[in-house]
Amino acid sequence: MKINYQDKLLRIIGYPVLGFIVRHFGEYESVGSLMKQPLYYGDLAWNTLLVALSWEANRRLIVYLDQHYSWVNQRFQRFVIQASTSFVITVPLVASMIYLWNEILIKRPGNFETGYLLVYDFPLTIVFTVLVHMIYTGMYFHQYYSQTIERLENRVRELETSVAGVKSSSDLIKPSGYRDLLIVNYGTASVPVQTNDIAFIHKQNEISFIKTFDGKEYTSSSSLENLEDLLDPIAFFRINRQMLSNVKAIRQFKADTAGKLVLEIQPSFHEEVTVSKRKAVEFKAWIGKKI
Repeated sequence: MKINYQDKLLRIIGYPVLGFIVRHFGEYESVGSLMKQPLYYGDLAWNTLLVALSWEANRRLIVYLDQHYSWVNQRFQRFVIQASTSFVITVPLVASMIYLWNEILIKRPGNFETGYLLVYDFPLTIVFTVLVHMIYTGMYFHQYYSQTIERLENRVRELETSVAGVKSSSDLIKPSGYRDLLIVNYGTASVPVQTNDIAFIHKQNEISFIKTFDGKEYTSSSSLENLEDLLDPIAFFRINRQMLSNVKAIRQFKADTAGKLVLEIQPSFHEEVTVSKRKAVEFKAWIGKKI
């Protein structure tokens, strides 16, 4: 998940505000008194630049870590790497900026002292760094969970639309209660097949093979008995123990010497298809009266 920090306004406001705080941290003179000193405005500008550079360095670190370590799945790793790296980046940067301004640019000796750094600048650097990282961590989780919720809501809407479509469609169940559509197997995939496209279904080794008029063959783990209950008896007839046939698949039939009916079906079947003498009358009544 890509996190985009919408923080432009935050940085525009944050740089001068934190620059002002950094300049006045540990300062005993009043603001009014300081404003009379020209160097005060240079201090403000430099501290604002210091804040901007430190903030930007930490922001780039955060964006980089977002791409490699997730706060959700790698929380401990992310915390250790981010905490240690941020101080390794920030402390030398702040120290070098303070030294450059005070000792080289304005030549204000005595301000870059170890004691002053330890008492004022180093604690302030820690507070500043922690604050920036807390802000971005909060933004990370807010955006992560907002995107997650939005994605789940979209999925729910898709499912609701799908269910509504199924409920309003006549493709699955006829008003009579019989199926117009079966979900069957085609290799490792599950595919829908219209029942009026099915020529016949035959059983072999406890597997039901569904043959369609276009010559395709599918399979189902349902028994012939279960499939017979799903199919409209006006269109399908249980020819024998091994086969259900669509009325449109039967091209002709004739009685043999034993009284059985021998059927010719299309698509053709690799074995002789017969209706027992006992079921012959029922079959003739189902397929229609001879005229």
